[in-house]
Amino acid sequence: MKKLTIAAAVLALLLAGCSDKRGYGSPRLGTFDTKPQGDLGATTTAAPPPTTAPVEAASGGNPTTTRPAPTTTARPAAQGYRITIQSDQSGPPFEPRVAQVFAGTPVTWTNGDSVARSIEFSDQSYLSGPIPPGGSATFTPKRSGEFNYSDGTRPYAVGTLTVQAR
Repeated sequence: MKKLTIAAAVLALLLAGCSDKRGYGSPRLGTFDTKPQGDLGATTTAAPPPTTAPVEAASGGNPTTTRPAPTTTARPAAQGYRITIQSDQSGPPFEPRVAQVFAGTPVTWTNGDSVARSIEFSDQSYLSGPIPPGGSATFTPKRSGEFNYSDGTRPYAVGTLTVQAR
């Protein structure tokens, strides 16, 4: 019986510490801020608080409220996207086989095979040339669209790069 009384007293103290009736604790305890935080890498604009500036005596001497121009931060530099060229025994020839990036994002193909490979777009807009084992080739798309490509040494090894406008 004594253990039950002690447990009840401890529980009562804990509950009392979470209320605001005694001037401590927080009524928001256990709530979450649901205000959206924005997209990762999105441009942010912050307007500084208004300031009061004195007005010339000719206008009657009443102060006016002015707002400085908002400041804008640019998108962070493109981090790049990696695609691995794999051997026929390692699974699909490209990992991932289908990739989606924004225009201006560097796309790097890394040769994970033991023989030289290459990347050739079906529209011939990009040809990597031979990529040695462990080597890489990078393409930075300037426009949106869907680019189908293959390994020049294995025409059956195909992939797709979808580029979206920013």
